[in-house]
Amino acid sequence: MKKYLRFLFLISILASCAIPTSARLRYGFRFGGDIAAARLSGANDASLCNRSGFSGGLALEYQMERCGFAPDIALLYTRYNTRLLENGSSPVSFGRNFIEVPIHLKYKFWMKSFHDLIGPMIYTGPSVAFRIGNDDKAPLSSKKVQPGWDIGIGFDIVNFIQISGGYRFGLGNASDSYPGNPDALLRTNAWNISATLLFDF
Repeated sequence: MKKYLRFLFLISILASCAIPTSARLRYGFRFGGDIAAARLSGANDASLCNRSGFSGGLALEYQMERCGFAPDIALLYTRYNTRLLENGSSPVSFGRNFIEVPIHLKYKFWMKSFHDLIGPMIYTGPSVAFRIGNDDKAPLSSKKVQPGWDIGIGFDIVNFIQISGGYRFGLGNASDSYPGNPDALLRTNAWNISATLLFDF
């Protein structure tokens, strides 16, 4: 069964690459919503209740010639909203603000009969978030640089609009300090959904 699935996957890639696609560099704008999935451990009775946020900024994509591979890079302002729950204390809501730079490798499964109309895609790649501030009432401090890894799926529609959804895995400990808990472990994880409008140079 595994050999059969591998064979089908190889055939689908070859079929996609056989569809004429000219190489081109495109720029655009990406806007989306985030649901923070940050995890806090090793902080005694404290825990996080994640909430929605948003992101937006510029994107750059290079569509490789005669194939579905398309690397892209973006520069985004991202805000994650979170609520800290501590035993015996009232919940404290706060936000964390970042300049985020995701670098993705996408693969678009262009189908001959639907080429230039719609193409399902998958993507993965690293993401680096540079913290530019917390709310004044934030009860914990996080590191200035927080790396992560993104995975996701989406659709490229008429070579102009891309709709995607994915998950960010925080890599390493993002906690800089937590009162009374120097060993606290914070992961900057998040769900996201976004729309990207792309234009030719």
